[in-house]
Amino acid sequence: MLLSQKLCYKYVVLTFIFFGLQGIVSTGGALDTAFPDLPNPVPFTAGRSFHLNISILWPLFGITGIVYYFFSREAGREMYSLKLIEANFWVFLVTIVTILGSLVLGFNEGIEYLEAWRPLKLGIAVSISLLFYNLIRTYLAAKVPKSRATLVSILAGSFTLIVFFLPNLLRYAHPVAEEFLKFWVVHLWEELSLELIGTGVLAAAVLNLPGMQRSVIENVIYLDITVMVLTGVLATGHHYYWAGGPFYWIWIGGAFSTIQVVPAFLLLYAIGKTVKLQYFFQLGQREKVVMVMIASSMFYHIFGAGLLGFLMAVPAVNKYIHGTYITSAHSHLAVFGVFGFLVLALGYYIFFSEIALDTQSYRLSLLGVFCLNAGLLVMSAALLVAGGLQSYLWYVAGLSVGETNQAIFPWLLLRLVGGLTYTTGSSLLTYIIIKKVWSNFALCFPSLAMLEQQRTITLQELHSGFQQVHTAGSKLEQVLRQTKLLLDKYRNLK
Repeated sequence: MLLSQKLCYKYVVLTFIFFGLQGIVSTGGALDTAFPDLPNPVPFTAGRSFHLNISILWPLFGITGIVYYFFSREAGREMYSLKLIEANFWVFLVTIVTILGSLVLGFNEGIEYLEAWRPLKLGIAVSISLLFYNLIRTYLAAKVPKSRATLVSILAGSFTLIVFFLPNLLRYAHPVAEEFLKFWVVHLWEELSLELIGTGVLAAAVLNLPGMQRSVIENVIYLDITVMVLTGVLATGHHYYWAGGPFYWIWIGGAFSTIQVVPAFLLLYAIGKTVKLQYFFQLGQREKVVMVMIASSMFYHIFGAGLLGFLMAVPAVNKYIHGTYITSAHSHLAVFGVFGFLVLALGYYIFFSEIALDTQSYRLSLLGVFCLNAGLLVMSAALLVAGGLQSYLWYVAGLSVGETNQAIFPWLLLRLVGGLTYTTGSSLLTYIIIKKVWSNFALCFPSLAMLEQQRTITLQELHSGFQQVHTAGSKLEQVLRQTKLLLDKYRNLK
């Protein structure tokens, strides 16, 4: 394992901790929604802001460590700077903790998903900039072909993270402009930036499967990049319409949303065509858990983010369901269902690459993944029905908001049941990771100085090896010369 990859363990550990925390907070929010009169130490608005922000920040934090791990492997060398990986970790961690803490205390700028105090957002900007700088310097120094699709996809996604986020650091006099740019993060980060990064790291991971052909996967990745850029940018159009843009944006957004499911289909098709089914039954325990999570991610990508997103974006439908619980169902399926499961899968793969996975942890992991899926499906189904009832009771039956809320109450209870099931799964997976960290702390949180020392020792050993080879070669040369002299004497005697 490369030294750069060893620094990724701490990213994975904290990602699972944030993930477990999100599950607990989410259940509290669902309980508060169903029973708003219950005493709650945290106001609903603060809790909702916390939930929305942590749902974006923990996958982003996790994907940062995952990118370092797979990028160095695909580049065939160490990352440009181990110190930057370490600095990136601490800057990002402090930023996330400060943002979440400030939101709980009520410091809120009122921009949904971007509620954090503006100076704190600079920490996110610095973090994603450090990531891209380290990647581009590594890419330029790598000896592998510069056209390697996995590297290009990850680089493109990392660069667009910065491009779409920086405009949101500024203040705008007109609220429409602010809303337009907000969706560059809320929508384009998910539909473009993280899609590009996710495609790159997922392809890098599955390339190790038996029978996988790099040429086939790379062709699919380049096709995916083209489709993602085209559809991701223009499919944001229906958000522009609701933010105050012209009516044609809802049609542009609806039209290009139909194509957004294509990249996932292409990658899934390429994997299915090049890898024989029998290989999946020969996988180890770690790989089986990872593949179940990846399969979950692909399922929600196609049906939750893709098909449901397309149906919601149809202009005739979008006018009536926008802002209902249907939107919430789509958000859960798209954000956690797609990227949450992908980050968990690859994080799990990294964590157990050098840490032994015992049978009990393996079984608990599968149970945790089952609970996550069951909880997510129950939650989403309940929210879809609740959202459908909202639209019907508002626009057809003419009921008030209060009467509608009473009618959908049973479905909010069912959503709470799904949330509890989900939290059981997230708590199980977090427990497994923390339990292993306890006995492998030095491996999970290695000292940078120690890693630098290992690098120095490795170079010294390499130099020593070359010296030994040189010495052995010199001795062999002397032996050959003496042998030649003896042969010459023997010929002269004859």
